[in-house]
Amino acid sequence: MKATTRYDRFMLRLMNDTRHQRVHATRARRRGLVAAHVALTAAWLATLLGLEDGRPGPLWIVALLVLTVAWCLVTGMLNLATRGLLELRARVLDERQLADRGRAFALAHRVFLGVQGAALLWVFLAYGGGDAQVSVRTLAGTVVVLLAAHWLLPLWAAALTARDAPAEDD
Repeated sequence: MKATTRYDRFMLRLMNDTRHQRVHATRARRRGLVAAHVALTAAWLATLLGLEDGRPGPLWIVALLVLTVAWCLVTGMLNLATRGLLELRARVLDERQLADRGRAFALAHRVFLGVQGAALLWVFLAYGGGDAQVSVRTLAGTVVVLLAAHWLLPLWAAALTARDAPAEDD
């Protein structure tokens, strides 16, 4: 087993910092963070995929910049809500955290299988029954959305299944 590095100790301290715990202390707040993250991700992808001819104007660039900054902040809050479950290296996690990480990945895998099936069904129903051909733009957009879901579903699953912190005694 490798010894923990200075980076591991820094990240462990950062992810267990209690200063911002009230933002994600309850299940309802974590659900709100996940909903905000899903909405920001969808808005970012819609903005990115909505670019015409690949030449963004100043308004598109500002919109992407604002969405990116907001997305990064909410992503950080979700990582804090899971206490770095997916960000920390396995060598600094205890057995319970490793089991929680495994459950989050398993749940995300099952959900992603359904998302893939829905995307395949959508493409088939929209373009499979006639002379219409799926455009490269539509296919590329579908693939980008699937890649984003594959990347982010474990974080969303971990945040949604995280347990509330024990109440402090007065």
